[in-house]
Amino acid sequence: VRCREKIKNFRTRKMERRTLGVRQAVNPPGSPLLSQEAVKQRSKQTAVEAARSPHHSRKTPGTLTPLDPLRSWSAEDGAPDLTLVQDITLEGIATNLEVRFLRNEIYTFCGTLLLAANPYKQLPIYQPSDIARYRDARLGTVAPHVFAVAEEALAGARRLKNQSVLISGESGAGKTESMKHLLHYLTAVSNSAGWLEQQVLEANTILEAFGNARTIANNNSSRFGKYMEVELSVQGHICSASIENWLLEHGRVSHQAAEERNYHIFYQFVAHCGRHAKAKSRFLAENSKFYRYLSNATISTSAATEDAVRFDAVRCAMTVLDMDGTMQDAVFSVLSAVLLLGNIQFCDVDGEAVTFSSADIACVNKICDLLKIRAEDLIRSLQLRTISVRGQLSDIPFKLAEAQTNRDTSAEEIYSRLFQSLVDHINSKVAFQNGNAVSSIGILDMFGFENLESNGFEQFCINYANEKL
Repeated sequence: VRCREKIKNFRTRKMERRTLGVRQAVNPPGSPLLSQEAVKQRSKQTAVEAARSPHHSRKTPGTLTPLDPLRSWSAEDGAPDLTLVQDITLEGIATNLEVRFLRNEIYTFCGTLLLAANPYKQLPIYQPSDIARYRDARLGTVAPHVFAVAEEALAGARRLKNQSVLISGESGAGKTESMKHLLHYLTAVSNSAGWLEQQVLEANTILEAFGNARTIANNNSSRFGKYMEVELSVQGHICSASIENWLLEHGRVSHQAAEERNYHIFYQFVAHCGRHAKAKSRFLAENSKFYRYLSNATISTSAATEDAVRFDAVRCAMTVLDMDGTMQDAVFSVLSAVLLLGNIQFCDVDGEAVTFSSADIACVNKICDLLKIRAEDLIRSLQLRTISVRGQLSDIPFKLAEAQTNRDTSAEEIYSRLFQSLVDHINSKVAFQNGNAVSSIGILDMFGFENLESNGFEQFCINYANEKL
């Protein structure tokens, strides 16, 4: 009710700049709550009617409707800001968003909040001309766009006030792409076009390859939480950046749901080695079906070609971030070792211990060659666990199921530490290069919440974090 009263007063004063942000939609007093199915049905009907109304016109992709706060809007008009709609209801919000979506207008303001609907296609609304249109523009005087949010954050940072941008939503909503556009705008208008800005952009390429994967709902789903802080000098230049990550879904390394994939980098690495005999021999790599950790997904020829191209982009990004050939080879050696670790199957010994087949020994030797460790140390860690009883250390052999769990946990931990080492290296390269920081812009990119057929503790943490934010 208070929200509705504020909105009424807002339109009465005909303010030119919005100061109200509505975070929750409510139904009018006395009206029944609509079920989700009813909302979908009625919003579709309203959208069809709106398409026939004189207010509706299908926009050419890339067209941005100017914001007119003086006009009286209804949901059927597809208002650019939900606070301008006369009746704020759940049904009205759904209708307004759908009408705009049908006009290829994927962004909608809700006060100071921005709603983004994933179009699952490329729209030409992120061009240099669009960046110029939003540069130095006040929030509320331009059409809804992710650039408007970036400009508002940048303007606040220039006033020496630290800013934060929170990006949340369900898996597949387009959060990762939104963060890319935010960073692209910030680096484009920060009054400098130096090497640091390029490093900040390329850091995202590496993190996306090592931390994103294809899920049922999303072909490029972030499987970790990421907070990036960009610091600005008094001249408005980006002078440093830092990345903090948490809750990497390390369980995906060894197990994926049906029709889902492991992390992108594994397929990109294997595709690259399949096209370069020297790399295949150096890293002892085979095709994806050879590896148990990658056998869940079906890889088409076109997908393999795309993976190989993306691998080249990852290597380019590594070069930009000062990762020399030796360091890159070390990273890819660890990737190959993780994949080979999953191929060790074990042989049961009377239900009390395990031993290795000849194929297992071949994998062990390859892993040791890649990681530069002794074979006897690896064999011991895969067969035995050490416990302390009253100060005395004892070796207890793993049973078959325990050995398999230990193998998968080891692979997950190795990959998790590799990911963290990459983050640490990126931070060491983008920290304080140009002057002293006087303000910062923080961008939080949350992994999307999902309701999977089988939800583990990791997914519970992801969903809980989204709900609390």
